[in-house]
Amino acid sequence: MVWGPAWAAVRGLEGVAADNSVAITGFVSERLAPWPGDGAEEHAGSVPEGTVLQLVTEDPQSAGQFAESLGFRPAGALVLLTAQTDDLEQVPSLPADAYVAEAPMENYEAVEVALFDRPVAGGRIKLAEGLAVLGGLHVDDGHGEREGVFEQAMAAALAEEAFLHGADVLFLVSDAAQAERFAAVDGWSKAADILTFTR
Repeated sequence: MVWGPAWAAVRGLEGVAADNSVAITGFVSERLAPWPGDGAEEHAGSVPEGTVLQLVTEDPQSAGQFAESLGFRPAGALVLLTAQTDDLEQVPSLPADAYVAEAPMENYEAVEVALFDRPVAGGRIKLAEGLAVLGGLHVDDGHGEREGVFEQAMAAALAEEAFLHGADVLFLVSDAAQAERFAAVDGWSKAADILTFTR
């Protein structure tokens, strides 16, 4: 779960790794743990009321059964993808009327695609030791025909940023539709599902 604190950071939250799990604090507290694993079993039974439980798993069916047996209700699902920075395109490919800009923020780096000087897409990256996490990659409504192009341009810019800072591995947290688009691109592969539960 070494990527967990970085994923918290791209969402503007704080995450602390402990015992193969991650405690994330923000408006709502979260516990992120692998399933199956001791971290999931330990935290699931003791998390305070209102805490969100997130299980990272390659077996979503058994993870769901485990969580529901403790009184948790499904509240959403995301996908974790991974890639080696060496395997990815690091030069953004965009139409002539678009460009990519990056900006350092307090806890992460932001990336943006502008079309005729108007922002139409954005995302974030958090660099950690030997890895980087991408998150929040989005394309504004009305640009569906260029969605994949803009996503891959942002990913290329962020992969270059990660590579220059010595990050060998990239993680991307996305919804199912975006994950399917990325999994079709050379270099990216699905690592796990991230299932969210509340009670």
